[in-house]
Amino acid sequence: MTYYKYMKGLSRYLWEELMLEHPQSLHGNESGLIVFDIDDTLLKANSKDFHIYKKVDGKEIALTTDEFAKDPDAADPDKLHTIFDYRDFGSPEKVYNSIITGTPLLKNLRILDDYVKAGYDFCFLTARQCEDVVKKAIDSFLQVRRNGVLEPIGDAFNKTLSHAVNDEVKKYPGKTDAEKKANILIKLCQTHDKVVFVDDDRKNVHAAINLNIPNLKVIKAWD
Repeated sequence: MTYYKYMKGLSRYLWEELMLEHPQSLHGNESGLIVFDIDDTLLKANSKDFHIYKKVDGKEIALTTDEFAKDPDAADPDKLHTIFDYRDFGSPEKVYNSIITGTPLLKNLRILDDYVKAGYDFCFLTARQCEDVVKKAIDSFLQVRRNGVLEPIGDAFNKTLSHAVNDEVKKYPGKTDAEKKANILIKLCQTHDKVVFVDDDRKNVHAAINLNIPNLKVIKAWD
C-alpha cells in the first residue's frame, strides 16, 4: 500500500491524533512554558455581545474576533486605532462573560493537556485588554485532563507570566499586536529552557517564527 493510500484510509480521529503534539516530559531542572493565545485558540468567545467595530464608508460593522484577525486592515498599524473600535474589550463584565461562556476548542486544548502533562507551565498571551479580569476568567474557565479526568488547571497556570498586551493600565511596547506579543516571547525565552507558543493569527505566528529563537517552538492553532 502506498503512503498516500495509507494516510487517506486513516479515520479522521487517527489522522488528527497523528497531527497532534506529543511532547517529551521535561527532565531534571528543565523549565518549560506553553503560551496560548485566547480567542479562536483556547476558545471561541461568545460573540453575541462581544465584537470589534470597524468603520466603513461612514457606517459601523461588528466583527467577531476571528473576522478581525483575518481582516487585512488589521495588519496595518496606522489603521488599528483609527478605523477599529475595541470598546467591548474595555468592559470588564463583557470580557469576563465572553470567556466563561465561550466554546472550548478541543483540538487545541488537547495540545495544552499534553504539554501540562509533560511538566510545562501554562500562561496566556492575548491582544485583549483588562488583564486582571482575563486572568480571573481563564482561571474559572480552563480545565485540563489529568489521568482521563477533567480538572481545574490549578498551579500549572502561571498568572504572573500571562499578558494582555492591550491592557489599559500596563503599556506594552510595539506598534502592532504581533510586535507586542513577540517582545513578550523574547523575555519568556530568556527565563525558560523551552517555550511553546500557540496562536491562530498568522501575523502573530509569523512574527514569532521570525524571532529565530532556538528554544521557541511556534504552533499554528487548529482552526
